[in-house]
Amino acid sequence: MTFTIQKSGAVAVCNTKGGELTSFRHSGVEYIWQGDARYWSGQAPCLFPVVCRAKEDRVILDGVSYPMPKHGIARKVEYTPVQVTPDTVIFQLQQSADSKKSYPYDFTLEILHKVREDGFSTTYRVTNTDTREMLFCIGGHPGFNCPMGENEQFGDYSIYFADAAGAVAHITEPGSGYMDPGAPALSLIQNNELPLRYSDFDDDAIIVENLPVKSLRLINRDTGHGIQFDFASFDAIGFWTPVKMDAPFICLEPWNGLPGALDETPDFSDKKYVKRLQPGAVFETGYQVKVL
Repeated sequence: MTFTIQKSGAVAVCNTKGGELTSFRHSGVEYIWQGDARYWSGQAPCLFPVVCRAKEDRVILDGVSYPMPKHGIARKVEYTPVQVTPDTVIFQLQQSADSKKSYPYDFTLEILHKVREDGFSTTYRVTNTDTREMLFCIGGHPGFNCPMGENEQFGDYSIYFADAAGAVAHITEPGSGYMDPGAPALSLIQNNELPLRYSDFDDDAIIVENLPVKSLRLINRDTGHGIQFDFASFDAIGFWTPVKMDAPFICLEPWNGLPGALDETPDFSDKKYVKRLQPGAVFETGYQVKVL
C-alpha cells in the first residue's frame, strides 16, 4: 500500500513494504532512485538491527547465536501505517515469530517520513518493549538519482562535506564485505570534496567515519544543482553504487553501526557503535534532505 504526501510543490510517495519513501519529486524532478532491478531493485530501505553484513552472518545475543540476513530484518516486510496526514506518514513494525528467529527482542520500530516545501526528512524511532536491555544498530540506505538532470553524467557530481577535517574513509574487504581495521585509510576526500568516480566503487561501498560535521551536499559541480543531506545523529556514513555497473544512482547511507569487521566476533556486544536500550526506553535518529 502506498501513500502520497505533499507540501506545496514537493510530493513524496511512501510504501508500507519496507516502510520506505520511494519517490520524492520537486519542481518536476525525481530525486529518489526508482528501483531498476538491472542495477538494484531497492530504493530506501531501513537497516535494522544490523547494517550491511554481520560477522559470519550471525549475531550472538545473551550467549545465543542467531542467523542474521544482510542489513537485518526490517527491509522487505510490511509495516502498519499508524498515522497519515497531508505531509506526514508514520509506519510501525513490531516483533513477530519470524523476526525472533534472528532477533530475540520485543521492540517497536517506527519510521516517520515528512515532506517540506524544499525537501523531506526520515526519522527512525526504536522502542524497547522487552524486559531486558536491547542491543541493535540502525541505518538508512536511500538511493538518489545521479545524475539528476538531462545531459549530465555521474562523474559531473561531487560530494562536498561541510567539514571533513580528521575524517577517515575505508572500503570494505572485497568478497567478504567486512571492515578491515588494518587497511590504510583512503585519500579520496580532498578539501572537503569527494568527486564521484565509478572506479572508486570497484570493490564496494566507501565508508566515512569521524566527520566533525554530519552534513554534505551531493551536487553537479558546474550547476550547483543537487541536494543537501544532514545526518547529525549518526555515527558514520556509507556511499554505494553497484560495482562496475555504471549505475545512474548513488546511495547515501547514514549508519549507527558498521559492517562486521575482520577482528570482531559475532558477539553483538563487541560491535562498534552498537546501541544499548533499556526496557521502556526510546532511541531516535534520522536524516534530512534539502533540494539545492
